[in-house]
Amino acid sequence: MRRLLACVLMMTLLAACAPAGETPEDAAFHLQDRYRDMAGCSATVDLTADYGDRVYEFTVDAVCRKDGETVLTITAPELIAGITARVAEGETVLEYDGAALSLGDLDGDGLTPVSAIPELFRQAASGYMAEVGWADEGRTRLQTVLRDPETPEGAGVEFLMLFDRETFAPIRAEMSRDGVTVLTAQFSDFTFLEMTDDDTGDGADVG
Repeated sequence: MRRLLACVLMMTLLAACAPAGETPEDAAFHLQDRYRDMAGCSATVDLTADYGDRVYEFTVDAVCRKDGETVLTITAPELIAGITARVAEGETVLEYDGAALSLGDLDGDGLTPVSAIPELFRQAASGYMAEVGWADEGRTRLQTVLRDPETPEGAGVEFLMLFDRETFAPIRAEMSRDGVTVLTAQFSDFTFLEMTDDDTGDGADVG
């Protein structure tokens, strides 16, 4: 799963031949506004974590709130289904209900496959977009590469994320470390959570 460079090259070529109108940069600007303004979001996420000598695959139902608790519940495989992780704003330690789950970190800084989910949404809202472009000739999907602006391409941690252009719903994400993909995430049933008059989350399905 070392396709990051090929994906970036394809994205650049598609951006170059896109017809006149909204540019990928315009779409990326509106996308980040949407994620910054949301109260939260929910999604089902199929995760594959690749540690080189072992690979884990599981599915998580995620409800992430900007100003409140994020709840991540594993639904598959059956052996660990029901494990729930909760994290409050500003906290980095996840507390698990039920059986213990320890897979090790992905980035050398404590990021685990489960805690990577809210990090992906944080990247969508405020990460540095080093590359943006259309991922298809119809310009229906926006692809972005996010990394620290001080880090060279292919070094450190990078996020490649694919979004629906109209709804801004995430479709797929890849996290790489020093050019090697360590995590992939496939999203479904994505919903933006909006604030209501009584400051509670109210779903507005865009998936």
